Amino acid sequence: MANLSVDTLVTQKSLIDLSSTPRNSFNSVFIGYDLDSLLDDIILTEFVDEGGTSNTIVRNGIVVPVNADTQAWRIGKVILCGLSCRKVQKGDLICFPNNMGVPIANIDVVGHGKVGHGIFLNEQRIFGIVKQRKSNTTDAGVSSKPKVRAAK
Repeated sequence: MANLSVDTLVTQKSLIDLSSTPRNSFNSVFIGYDLDSLLDDIILTEFVDEGGTSNTIVRNGIVVPVNADTQAWRIGKVILCGLSCRKVQKGDLICFPNNMGVPIANIDVVGHGKVGHGIFLNEQRIFGIVKQRKSNTTDAGVSSKPKVRAAK
């Protein structure tokens, strides 16, 4: 069998793979430091779908405990992205699975301030860029306000 050089292999994934959570948090690494930039296709996103605490998610006005569905879809705002990110940019709202990254809390980011609750993930783990609706409608385009029938 011929010897192969790592330099000639075609890259299939990012060099830094954040598809699983390490046992220890990154939070302790940043004590006394501010995060300035990211490398590769790494994204730092701040959760925007929390229900007032980091333990809950809001879905259609219903507050759901995060531990009730550890693989929940999440919505976050991109705070930083590495130079290899091709689709997302700072400020985008993105949809992604909660279990495919490394959670963070209380990290100071240069030019942004403190990120209370968020996640590091690879761009390839994102399922889409989303826009917040301006009107109060459900996915079917119907008003989410309950209709009240007049008494006969």
